[in-house]
Amino acid sequence: MTGPVTGAALVLQGQYSVVPGALEGWLHDHAARDVVAEASDVLGRDVVDWWGDPLDLCDPVAADLAAVVIGVAGSRSLAHSGLEPVVVAGHGVGEYAALVVAGALRLDQVVDLVNCRGEMLVHSQRPSCAGMAAVVGPGAGEVARAVVADLGTTRSLRIACFDGPAQVVLSGRREELALAREGVVAAGLDMVRLPGRTACHGPLVQSIAERLDGALAELDWSVPDVPVVPNVDARPSRDPDQLARCLGQQLTSPVQWEATSHALVEAGATCLVEVGTAPVLGPLVRQVHPHLPVHLADGPALPATTARTEQTLTGAAPTRGER
Repeated sequence: MTGPVTGAALVLQGQYSVVPGALEGWLHDHAARDVVAEASDVLGRDVVDWWGDPLDLCDPVAADLAAVVIGVAGSRSLAHSGLEPVVVAGHGVGEYAALVVAGALRLDQVVDLVNCRGEMLVHSQRPSCAGMAAVVGPGAGEVARAVVADLGTTRSLRIACFDGPAQVVLSGRREELALAREGVVAAGLDMVRLPGRTACHGPLVQSIAERLDGALAELDWSVPDVPVVPNVDARPSRDPDQLARCLGQQLTSPVQWEATSHALVEAGATCLVEVGTAPVLGPLVRQVHPHLPVHLADGPALPATTARTEQTLTGAAPTRGER
């Protein structure tokens, strides 16, 4: 694709989609390098060196920050190449990047906040005690709702992400996820543990969300140039107050990505551009809009439409034994 690109929805991946080398592809563009330099200044270290080591990206704080910085760097590079999105959205921590890209928040404040947020989440329940798992297959949402209801509301098990018609993600304690898997398998679907995940978007991180309130209140908000679709309510908005309210609820609320897929097209998008090295969000959107053109951008030049892919997990694939 060359020249100005209009009518596009721009979507930005979350932390578990970042892979080693994902940043390097953007460093040939000065707009992306400026973003990387600013992030390095805020953090007091060279992020290119930091995230170049695959082992460092196993650190959830580094992964969070990398997702945000890569999302912003890639988006600004694409804007320099002619991309003019009509609406922007990000999955999970990618929403922070979306808010920067749209002009609602400053990069320096968001980098500082995401760093603080990540450090807090490190002290949440360990992945060996609690985490996340994807329910995969037709009718995943209905099956997941039934399983959560059967186990009772007094437990911490919740639906964390409504990713698409054939994928939702559960969040809860390890023993609750094990019980949930029995119900999912009995319904004829598969359930895949997502390794290394913090049990976000549920009650297990409520205390962290409360500690984060002070930092969120200090953000300087502006009216964004284009609408942003928040994870919490999937309603495109340019209202800073509404976007701030949604961001304040994001950590303990389910990610409404299936509804976001609908909202992107309803906001006027005629194609989708996803920033990343592998398709993650595009295939989820195509579960809702199978004929929507989807482009994957892993460097400054806007690419051709990606081939149709099967459903995907919003993050790294499970390792052996994680099912």
